[in-house]
Amino acid sequence: MTPKDAPTPTPNIQAGIGQFMIAVNKPENFDVVTSSSMGVSGITKPSTLVIISTEKGDYLTESLGDGTFSKEVDLVSGINNIKVSSVNMQGNVATQEIVAIYSASFQTPTDEDETVAQKIAQAGNPPKAYIGTVTDIADSTIQIKTTDRQIQQIETGGSGVVVVNTKGTNNKTVKLTDIAIGDFIVAMGYVDGDDVLDAQRILVTDSPVETKISVSIRKVNDVTKKSLTLVSENEGQATTITPDKNTSIESFSDGKIKEIKLSDISSSDTVVVVSDTTGTPALTRALFNLEKE
Repeated sequence: MTPKDAPTPTPNIQAGIGQFMIAVNKPENFDVVTSSSMGVSGITKPSTLVIISTEKGDYLTESLGDGTFSKEVDLVSGINNIKVSSVNMQGNVATQEIVAIYSASFQTPTDEDETVAQKIAQAGNPPKAYIGTVTDIADSTIQIKTTDRQIQQIETGGSGVVVVNTKGTNNKTVKLTDIAIGDFIVAMGYVDGDDVLDAQRILVTDSPVETKISVSIRKVNDVTKKSLTLVSENEGQATTITPDKNTSIESFSDGKIKEIKLSDISSSDTVVVVSDTTGTPALTRALFNLEKE
C-alpha cells in the first residue's frame, strides 16, 4: 500500500440512543499545538451537558441554544487523548475521541523562512503528528504502523530535524540515526499531497496506555460520609461509588463550576459521574453535582 492509498486516521465518533450526536470541530485529530491550554469546540443537541476528559482532568460545560459549545482545557506535554461526551437528562450519551499533541518546542515557520512558509501556505494544512511503531527505516524515510494498523510514511531528509528521547524522567536530544525499528515515535511536521509527513520534530517515547473513560448521569439515592448510592435514569439499578483523594468534586449551576465537598451533595440530587473503567474496580475521576435552579 502506498502512502497515498493509506486511509487517513479519523476520530472515533459514537452516536447515542436515538441519534443523539456530538461533533468536535476543534481540535482536529492529530493536531500539533504549542500552547499548554487549548479550546475544544463543537456541536451537539442544544442546551445539553458536555464533558471534556483529558489527561489533566475533566471539564463540564453546556451547549448553547444552537447546540454549539466551547471550553478551554489544559494539556500535558506530548500525546493528549481527549474524550468529549454529550449527555442529556435521560441518560443518553454520545462521544467523540480526539488525539492532540502538545509541544512547546515545536517551531512554526516565520516569515523569514520563505521556503517552508510557502510550502505550508500551498498545502493549507496546520502542523500534524504521525504516531506509531517504527517498522522500516530508509535513507530519508521512516515507516510506522499506527495503533489502528495503518501504515504511514515520514520524511526525515529535511535539515534540522530535532529528535528527543522522552523515555524515563529526563528528555534527551539524540541523533536521527538513534531511532530504531520497534521504537514508538511521535513525529511532528506538515503533511504533503501524498500523505507523507515532512518531519520537523520527533519524540521517541513509550507507547501510551489507553484510559477508558465512562460518563453517566445519575440520581443520588443515599449519601454517607465516604460514598454515594446512585440510580441510573435509564437503568434504574443502584450503584455505590466511593470517591478517593484524586476525585474532583464540583457543583455546576448556570454555567459556573464551584469546588464542593462530598457532604454538600444530598439525596435526590442529580450528578454527572466521570469514571476510569480501565481496571477493576472503576475509579471515580470526577463528580459534578447539578444544582437545582
